[in-house]
Amino acid sequence: MKTLFALVLVLVLSLSVTAAQRPYSRADATSVVSANRSPGYNPQAPQGLFDLITYVDGEAIIYIRDTGIHYLMLSGSPLQDAGSNYTQPIPHAAFSSFTMEKIAGRGTVTLVEQPNPGNDFNAVVRINDTKGGRDLYHVRLRWSWNPSNPSRPSGGPVYAPPLESRDNRQDHYDHAREGEFSFRGRVDGVTVLHIRADQVRSEVLSGQPVRDQRFQFSQPMPTGSLREIALNDVSGRGKVELVEKPWEGNRYTAVVRITDSSPGEGQYSFRLAWRR
Repeated sequence: MKTLFALVLVLVLSLSVTAAQRPYSRADATSVVSANRSPGYNPQAPQGLFDLITYVDGEAIIYIRDTGIHYLMLSGSPLQDAGSNYTQPIPHAAFSSFTMEKIAGRGTVTLVEQPNPGNDFNAVVRINDTKGGRDLYHVRLRWSWNPSNPSRPSGGPVYAPPLESRDNRQDHYDHAREGEFSFRGRVDGVTVLHIRADQVRSEVLSGQPVRDQRFQFSQPMPTGSLREIALNDVSGRGKVELVEKPWEGNRYTAVVRITDSSPGEGQYSFRLAWRR
């Protein structure tokens, strides 16, 4: 009986560790809040605002789409909305600009991902409040777009063209149940890589575009559920994070964020491995 109990305990702890280490997506988010229209509501204005105002006690990933707020608590107590509002729903558009400003809150707030077609136009925000008790957070999302033609931003495209590399040749594909994407390049600021099938697009949140990039796929990333996906062999002076795993809601796109906060460019490399 003691042996059986010990085996069950080991299994539970193993599952807990795995869950704590895996990336998250909007598919995991179950709690929903609806924001309110602000006095300046105008769905056809070329600029818009979304004020996320909520009490946070712990760490949460927040997905804001249209006028709805979906969130997933990683630790602590559930969020308590304190009057979130918007001047227009987040458009399903190509943005000329999309920014985040923390107006209030003692902890860390990160814009993990801007709305785009690949993530079904979700703005993804991560709030980490590490001190005891709850605190009021006010996060303002601000954007510019072209209401007369939402598919064409007035200030130029948000995304760079798909990266190209002579290492990315189809004769390298092995079509096994396990695959990987390897990357190296020079990053200055914050860059988000959107990896789907056998293409990768870079999105520069701050700083300069990626330079000297090289990448290779062992096979295209599957357009279906994966049993495992993880970053391996990460190298670089800053932070490399798998912030969103592939799922049907983001058209099976893996999202990797590289944050280089030191002056100048930093050299980065990693492998993203998966198993079907």
